[in-house]
Amino acid sequence: MKHSLKTLPLLLLLLLIPGASAVAAPTVTEFPIPFESTDPAPMPEGIVMGPDGNIWFTEQGGDKIGRVDPSNPAAIQEFDLPTGLTDPINITVGPDSKIWFTGTFSGAGGVGRMSPANPADTQAKGGYNVAGPKGIATGSDGLIHLGDSIQGKVVAINPTTMDKIADGDTPINSGNFNIRNLTRGPDGNIWVTDFGGQVAKVTPEGIATAYDVPASSVWDIVAGPDGNLWYTAPDGASAAGRVSTTGSAMEFLVTPIGDPHGIAVGPDGALWIAQAVGNSIGRMTTDGQFTEIKGLTDGARPEWIAAGPNNTMWFSEQDGNRIGRITGIEVGGSGPPPPPPPDTIKPEVTKLRLSRTVFRLGGRGTVIKWTQSEDATVTLRFARRANGRFRTLRRKMTFQSTAGSHRLRFKGRFDLKHPLKPGRYRMTLTARDAAGNVSSPDRVRFRLLRRARR
Repeated sequence: MKHSLKTLPLLLLLLLIPGASAVAAPTVTEFPIPFESTDPAPMPEGIVMGPDGNIWFTEQGGDKIGRVDPSNPAAIQEFDLPTGLTDPINITVGPDSKIWFTGTFSGAGGVGRMSPANPADTQAKGGYNVAGPKGIATGSDGLIHLGDSIQGKVVAINPTTMDKIADGDTPINSGNFNIRNLTRGPDGNIWVTDFGGQVAKVTPEGIATAYDVPASSVWDIVAGPDGNLWYTAPDGASAAGRVSTTGSAMEFLVTPIGDPHGIAVGPDGALWIAQAVGNSIGRMTTDGQFTEIKGLTDGARPEWIAAGPNNTMWFSEQDGNRIGRITGIEVGGSGPPPPPPPDTIKPEVTKLRLSRTVFRLGGRGTVIKWTQSEDATVTLRFARRANGRFRTLRRKMTFQSTAGSHRLRFKGRFDLKHPLKPGRYRMTLTARDAAGNVSSPDRVRFRLLRRARR
């Protein structure tokens, strides 16, 4: 079966810096994964640079592990999975310098490992009480950490015996944590994403702490060059987020409906993002400046991305069944510039008030008015009075807002599907700036009446 190699010059679209010009456009090259029309499509997923300098990736559809030699990338090689393992997705380098990956083993979650020097030297194991294997990384404790998307927990595995460590896999949020991926953080903890809109850190002792973020969903996560964690938020307003090791989060918009998935640190100290629906690669600096690289073959659906040797980035195309490479990345100096001095000044929120404190559901509602001192992520939380106490609702409203005075009409509902129940409420407004500083909470009360009868 013949395969064509396609090289495309890329146009760097500057989304947040009007009028700026690119110094040099990077170049993308796409390498088809060889397969016969009678075979299952490879569907490449996770991708990583191995200790041998080669690019390794999983094939969820083809049930194989692929390898790209950067010196001869057109000759992609594929290797069989260890016996008993199927559906590989996430991939990482273990503390033993072997390639580790998630998969299904005997009908449940398991892991596999492969020697880069001898891909025939491969093993698999399960029995970890993992129902939905998602996310794999090496921890600061030298163990392999495996996520469970269904039970919402992280298990630790001895890389020598491949046995599960006995303790330390208590479910996060009582199991209400839909894990998508995990990584080792700069603080030595394992950081985990939740497709329900949270991130969590898990200590080497297995103690988990979950944090809310502005996004309604979180996919991939990576330790950034600035000492923070960076994640992708594919649903709603597509974004990339930055969260400190203490849980303070801030988000930056990427391509609208871009569906950002994988994220990795590039050789230039920026964050590189695979945008599945946008069919593009994004680049974001640590201060939130975003640019987009167009030019991939239509319908490629890039989902995961990793840094490679010689100032390159590599990504997998799930629907295109190709591996992509980006070259021509401008790298200045010996590394990214040092971060600016930390901003420790909290935003100020003043003059919070309502135009009406009693209004009906479904009517004109009320107008929320306030003034804020700087650009920030504004969060509105609601507590309903019941049995003499205010009980905080889990659902909240979060949005970006600029410095100055604002007016927001509120009709007693989060959206068309989620109205508040009639009753007495306390609304709390806080503002979080880009540095993670949070304003003092400001509160107002209102009474929501039942919808008027017609």
